[in-house]
Amino acid sequence: MKNMIKLFDGMRIIPIVVFTVAIGLSIASCRSAPRPNAGTITSATITGIPFQYNNMFAMLLVDRGRTTQGWGMLTITGTSATFNLLDWVTDAPTALNEGNYSVSIVIAENMTAITNDEIQYTGIILSKSLSGETVSIGFGEFINPN
Repeated sequence: MKNMIKLFDGMRIIPIVVFTVAIGLSIASCRSAPRPNAGTITSATITGIPFQYNNMFAMLLVDRGRTTQGWGMLTITGTSATFNLLDWVTDAPTALNEGNYSVSIVIAENMTAITNDEIQYTGIILSKSLSGETVSIGFGEFINPN
């Protein structure tokens, strides 16, 4: 009988160890979970850009609520431009979840011109449903508030 009690006393610790390991693994998996915006959208192509903006600098911002989810910048060549999306904080390539976003574009002679508020064009789309790896947006969809 004494041996049976020792056996059950030893077995009492097993559930505690299993429970502790389960909690530890749960915490570890949460830390390595992907960021909330880790989705499939990695770039945005703006089509139908008027030729007058050829060779100008452009910045694209993709926002949800008051938070910039992705952004990109480039020099426009031709009538379309594909922006590879970057994380606003780390500037690392990012992928956004499908859904509704507001999209803004700013076009200027160069980066310094944007800093000096010498902007040639500013456009915004208040709500755009984005899906797929590369999103296509027509330049005519942007509203110029000026």
